[in-house]
Amino acid sequence: MSELRYDLIHDEYILIAPERLHRPIASKEEPTPPQTICPFCPGNENLSPKEIYAIYEDSHWQTRVVPNRYKALQIETPFYSKRDGINEVWGGFGAHEIIIDTPKHQAKLHNMSQEEIILWLKTIQKRTIDLEKDKRLIQIECFKNYGLSAGASQAHPHTQILALPLITKARQRVLLHTHRYYQEHGRSLFEDIIEFERNSKDRFLKEDKSFFTYSPYASAFPFETIIISKRASSFKDLDNSDLEELAITILSLFKALNKELGDFAYNLLFMLPPLNRNFENSSFFDDLDRSFRFHIRITPRLYKLAGFELMSGSAINPVSPELVSQLLRKKYETSS
Repeated sequence: MSELRYDLIHDEYILIAPERLHRPIASKEEPTPPQTICPFCPGNENLSPKEIYAIYEDSHWQTRVVPNRYKALQIETPFYSKRDGINEVWGGFGAHEIIIDTPKHQAKLHNMSQEEIILWLKTIQKRTIDLEKDKRLIQIECFKNYGLSAGASQAHPHTQILALPLITKARQRVLLHTHRYYQEHGRSLFEDIIEFERNSKDRFLKEDKSFFTYSPYASAFPFETIIISKRASSFKDLDNSDLEELAITILSLFKALNKELGDFAYNLLFMLPPLNRNFENSSFFDDLDRSFRFHIRITPRLYKLAGFELMSGSAINPVSPELVSQLLRKKYETSS
């Protein structure tokens, strides 16, 4: 049974999940893990748990959501916390879901259609809204791993959602930091980043009505990019026109990245605010609409983390974000 344990030295929560030990892992390094029978392909629905949600068109599913067979958290687990000597431990209560992004096994973000990406985004939004209804769930983590270097264990395009009964320390530090900035300046840190990057043009990639895309000043990964919502703090607040624009933004960005990097491993991270109020977020929860902006972080995994990164919690990035911006802007121009 899973447990959330508190790491006293590093001030962070660690998820101990024995069930994950048995998930399939490919044995060699390649962009997409090999597989004989894909449990996510149409016709193999019996190989995955019963679906939680799906979008159908003409009786054919376009996206499906199922519980993760090798779940790190379980909604059925008792909701409790206790002391274990000087340590703290929580039962592995929560949700761990798989979104099957598309029925197409070989699909990638750079060659999916705008409509396919919109349906994927709408599915994520729907699950976020539904999970928020359980007031015991506090933090939601939504991410897409592609390639072995990024931790992917299934080749079929998919996204994972984990909903936790607490806020990880790393996420809490970001939320507290952005709230302090709002209290000191009367505006969101994200608004100031957008204005600065828009004016400097050194790392700017794309701006539309609702989203701003750039390579961050202190990028932790080569070719790291961020898409910031210009007005919405939560993914659930995006309307249909926002989702259409975001789909175009993601598609354009991944076309440019693919032209520059080829078939590369990456993590795509949806940076979301807390689902519900609890004792950890009560000091800033009511200000989230003003202090926080939903954003997506794309971290290509071109190099492996090593000793310095693990020891310091910092990063060594050999590719400047200014160079990334120059290279990707050229790829945007050639695809337009």
